[in-house]
Amino acid sequence: MSSDPASPSQFHELAKDAGNRLKSYILAYASGATGVFFLTLSNTSVRYSRFQQACLIAALLFFVLTAGVCLYELHIDARRFFNVAKQLERPEHEQKWDLNEKYKVLRVALLYGSYITVALGTVAAVAFLIARVSQQGSLR
Repeated sequence: MSSDPASPSQFHELAKDAGNRLKSYILAYASGATGVFFLTLSNTSVRYSRFQQACLIAALLFFVLTAGVCLYELHIDARRFFNVAKQLERPEHEQKWDLNEKYKVLRVALLYGSYITVALGTVAAVAFLIARVSQQGSLR
């Protein structure tokens, strides 16, 4: 990479790093959530109440939605950095930053959206666990 702080190659490198970092976060979280669901559902002799079933389904859907939103945000982030790099390769009078602004706004919306979906998924999973523990305590 060159020492110029605004070189296109640096933005290409940022795009790659951002994508790899986000991918590792999402895979780690999705793997953990998936493991919990498989563990929960592996015992077929256990009966779940309607509320517990609804919580499990909601949590699973929110976690899957979170993964989808984050992957799309990864795509937008990479496209944004690629666009910045391409604009910086052009002469200054030919540079256009409208698309970059749209990417920035969309990325922030997706980022906040993923916070909401992961929070809802976590709340649903915690509600399931509380209901399950409460049910286990009342069975004894």
